[in-house]
Amino acid sequence: MPLLGLIRAKDTHVDRRASPRRRVNWGSFIALLDGSHWIKCQTRDISAGGARVALDEPRGLPPAVWFLDMRNRLAYEGRIAWQRSPEIGLEFLKVHRFADAPSDALRRVIETVSQ
Repeated sequence: MPLLGLIRAKDTHVDRRASPRRRVNWGSFIALLDGSHWIKCQTRDISAGGARVALDEPRGLPPAVWFLDMRNRLAYEGRIAWQRSPEIGLEFLKVHRFADAPSDALRRVIETVSQ
């Protein structure tokens, strides 16, 4: 009996991420850079270079946003790499501890969502 029907094609998927992602499930926020609006989200996975988050309120977002990691008290300036509602993928560009937030607008958002 020939085995040709049992041979599978090799998995050709290559993960091109610079750092490995960890699966998580914790609350976080996405905020506009000017601090005028923020929404709750759930972090699904995270790495040093980015995150996948599920938005509680699916809506259009600008290309650049703040990602507020409430668990580690870090604010990431990031860009939206992809969107498949209700999830988005973020690429992190800069990171700041909450205590070292670089703008008054970001500090106000952090104070508001931390209450």
